[in-house]
Formats: sequence, structure tokens, C-alpha cells
Amino acid sequence: MTLIVLVLGIISTILAAASLSYISMATMVGPWIAPAIVLASSIVLKLRKRKDSESNKIKNLAIIQTIGSVGGIVGVGIGFSLPTLYFLDKQLFDNLINNPISFFVFIFFLCIAAGGFGIWLAHLFADKLLVKEKLSFPVSKLIYEIITSQSHGKQAKQLFWGFSSSWIICFFRDGFLRFKGFLPKNFYLFPSLFGKEFAIATMPMLLAIGYISGMSIVLPLFVGLLSKYLILLPLNNHSLYLPFKFFDVFNFEDFVTAFASGLVVSEFLLGLTGLPKLIWSKIKNFNLDFNLIKNKNLKNNFKYFLDIELIITLFLSFAFLTYFKFSFFSQILLLIFVVLATYQLVYIGGKIGLVTFGRFATFVMLPMMLIFKLDYLQITLLVVFFNVCAAVASDLLFDYKVGQLSGIEFKKIKKYQWIGLFFTAISIGLFLWLLFSTFQIGSPELFAQRGKSRALLIQSLNFDIKILLLGFIYGLILKRFKISPTMVFGGILMPNNLVIGLLIGAVFSYFTKNKESKYSLWSGVFAGESIWILISILLRFF
Repeated sequence: MTLIVLVLGIISTILAAASLSYISMATMVGPWIAPAIVLASSIVLKLRKRKDSESNKIKNLAIIQTIGSVGGIVGVGIGFSLPTLYFLDKQLFDNLINNPISFFVFIFFLCIAAGGFGIWLAHLFADKLLVKEKLSFPVSKLIYEIITSQSHGKQAKQLFWGFSSSWIICFFRDGFLRFKGFLPKNFYLFPSLFGKEFAIATMPMLLAIGYISGMSIVLPLFVGLLSKYLILLPLNNHSLYLPFKFFDVFNFEDFVTAFASGLVVSEFLLGLTGLPKLIWSKIKNFNLDFNLIKNKNLKNNFKYFLDIELIITLFLSFAFLTYFKFSFFSQILLLIFVVLATYQLVYIGGKIGLVTFGRFATFVMLPMMLIFKLDYLQITLLVVFFNVCAAVASDLLFDYKVGQLSGIEFKKIKKYQWIGLFFTAISIGLFLWLLFSTFQIGSPELFAQRGKSRALLIQSLNFDIKILLLGFIYGLILKRFKISPTMVFGGILMPNNLVIGLLIGAVFSYFTKNKESKYSLWSGVFAGESIWILISILLRFF
């Protein structure tokens, strides 16, 4: 590994952490950033005078994306979960943010403890999932195809034009230094008829994320937008035009919050029905034979569990959880739940290429809430801890697959993963603090829908049972039509201009014949605006 490969990997993980932290909270999705890292790095490597063999080029790009992708997926894991505390206890969240140094230290130890444990778990699961079960890991294959593609020149140009066009739009929208932008933040649709209800946000990132996510992800958000006007508004005002009433007219925001909580509960209960059976079947079939059970030498097995990596990560995990007043028994049970849920999450990720944090974070959170008397901070922390652990474990397994295809040993891939995790841990706290200090959580700029939905699930018992039940029934109906209630929930609560922007991008994707060929263009678009926003935030402090 040359110095430039290491530097590119470190820069990539820092930028990925910044970009995906923001994107995961500004929208409700966390797109894979590894393809953009590969394409951008290939451009830089081509500028060198030194010419590498084809084999070395492939290995260098695989190493760079291994280091760089850690920041992105950890950013998503934290972005999806940490804002939960804001919606549960704003004052407690503000106290956490108001002390920057302690916040940086808090995030650093959280990432190293949970992420390090995730690296060890991925190492433990690798032989079974990659060698014995030979899971496809479709995203890893896509990344490897990009690495080995002979059309890098075309993809690099697309990435450049996507990045540049995004910056041009942002420049004319926001201005820079003395230049004042003139593009409006929103273009309103039929203002004479709908006022300011419907608008297209001048955010290229939304089009890019909608394109990459596709109609299957974005369409339920649009169903949520329509439901707000066709379902929720009539239900709340039914007593005004019907001769009977189930309840009085509520403040619409309060009604929406309670109804949406019913949607979250329906998704949770329906998802939970098959989860214990699914996990139990995996436990029965789970064979810890990665240099462990198949090796019947007791001394070697004992040595495996005395691995210095495991000892350090467990020590940091116990120290971190003890500091936040988790009892010893709750720590043991939490780590057991984390292992079970992480295994199932990475197993599904290896099959379909999606890392489904929410469902399994709930599986970890609920029994901990029922068994132990946890405060809001502890509930949030256990979810963040699981998300970071599962994020790093899944990312390492995807990287193992890329390394396997590229001819790189597992132990080397793991070393590069540690490098990425370390630089993520020392940088992501700063980006999160800047975001939380600059934007208002819950605003269109930092909507944090995932955190809000989890907070509503925790608080669901405090809402009017009739409205909660209506939301639950609507969730059952949506499930019947194979529409995710949680995604519909996002469409109900998200500002309309964000949903419309995502929808336009998804429509572009739907009508593009070979949509994968344009991923590099749209990757450049969302990376461009993410970095523009990061630079704009930094300039406010200098």
C-alpha cells in the first residue's frame, strides 16, 4: 500500500462521514458511497506518473474503498439513531451538544467500542457467510465491477459533470462570499391554487437520492404525502361534516403525530411476528466454526477468545456503558442481543444488499426497555451502539467480499477497516456537532425522520388510543398492499418539497433504460451538494 492510497482512503472516509451524516438526517435514506469513492479515486490515481499493473490498480481501489466506506456507513448509523434523543428530551440533547469537547470524546469512544466490536463480529461471521454459505453480497459485486470496469473514463466524466453541475446550482442558489445567490430555495407548484403547500426544492441531492433509491423506496413516501390530504385531514375533521363523531377535532400536527405513531407500531408488530422464529432458526443452525469449533484444539479455541482485539473492544464497551449507568447484567444482555441482531442483519445484507438498521435496532431496544428501567439517554445510546456495531460489521463483510474478488487477504482488509474506523471516530464528532449547531433538528434542512419515528414508537403509549388505533389499522391496510407503513410515515411527516424532489429523481430512474449506467453521474450530484453544504457550514465558523 503506497502513501497516496492511504491518504485517499483517509480523505474518503472523512468526507463520507460528513456527507452521509447529513444525508441520513436530511432525508431518510443512506445510499452506498463506495461507488463514488472508487470512481473519484480512480481519477486521482490516473494522474500519477507512476503506472501500476492492472492487478495493483484493482487492489489499490479496493483498499481505498475499504478505508473510505467506513465513514459513510457509520455516519448513516448515527444519523438514523442519535437524533432520537432530541425528540425524546430536547434539553438533554442540547446539554450533550453544548459541550463540544465532551461530545467529541463521547462519539470517539462510541465509534471505537461499538465499531471495534462490529469488526470482531464480522471476522467471526466471515467464514460461514462468505465461504460456506457463499452469500452473493450484490453491492460488493457491483463495487468490484466498477473497480475492474474498462469504462472508467466515461464513469469518471459522469462523476465530474454530476459534481460540477451540483456546485453550479448551489452557487447560484446560495451565493458565495460577496456574491448573493438568486435562485429561489423552492419553486412552488400552482401557488394560486395550493399556496405554498407543494413545491420543488432547489436541492440537486434530492434528485440524485431519488434516482439511486428508485421507485420502490420513494413511492411509499408519495403515498404518505397523499395520505396527509386524502386520509388524515378528512379523519381529523370528520365531526364537521358527519352527524356523529368518534373524537373532537385535534390540532392537525398533534393528530398527524398520533396517527403516524400507529403506523410505526403496526410496522413494528408485523415485523416482529416472524423475527424471533427467524433468528431462532439461525441460532440453531449457526455454526461458529470460523477457526473455532471445527478446530478441536481447546488451547487454540481459548486463544481465539483471548484475541486482543476482542478484549480491548469489550473493555471499551463495558467502560462506555458503565459510564452511562447501565447495570452489569443489562450490559451482558445488550451485547447478546447485539450479536444476534447483527448476525441476522449482515445475513440479510449479504443476500439482498440492504442494511436494515431499524427493524433490528427495535429488536434490541424493546426487550431492554421491558426488562430494565432505562432513561431516554440510555435507550438512545443502546440503539446508537447497535447501529454503529452492525454498520461496521456489515461494511467489513462487504469489504471482505470485494477483497476476496480482488485477491486481498481477509486480515489485510480488516487492518484497513480499522484505519477507516479510527479516522471516522476522530472526525465524525466534529461534523455531527457542526450539523446540530447549524441546523434545527426537525426542520427541512435536518429532518431526522428515522430518529423521530423511533421516538414516537417509544412515546406511543402517551397518545390518544383512538387515533393511534386508526393509524395502526391504516398500517395493516398498507401492509396488505405490500407498502411499508414506516416509509408512508416518512412521507406524512416529511416536508412536501423533499418528497416531491425524491419522487422526480425516482421517476427519472424509472424511465431510464439502463439506469445503472448513470449512477456515477448522480453519485457526483449528491456528493457535490453534500460537500458544498459542509464547506458552507465551516465558513460560518471562520
